[in-house]
Amino acid sequence: MVKQCPFCGNKHLTATATQYIYQHDDRFLVVNSVPCLECDYCGEQYFGADVLKKIEQEFSALENSRKVPQRTIEVPMEDFTMI
Repeated sequence: MVKQCPFCGNKHLTATATQYIYQHDDRFLVVNSVPCLECDYCGEQYFGADVLKKIEQEFSALENSRKVPQRTIEVPMEDFTMI
């Protein structure tokens, strides 16, 4: 895992949990309480490869109907050129 923020160079990163939105083609998976390191200065977030791999596996399981999501939400969508 990173020891300093590659974006701003700050050496103070805090372990926290955040919401992560995974997108594949036009499908989304919103995952809450995802562990990450967050830069105390710029707010950039860094995720471990194992965490991202687990999210990809979860998305695949949901897509292949091997699992039912805990919750489903409806999200409105607009094309900017139409607003």
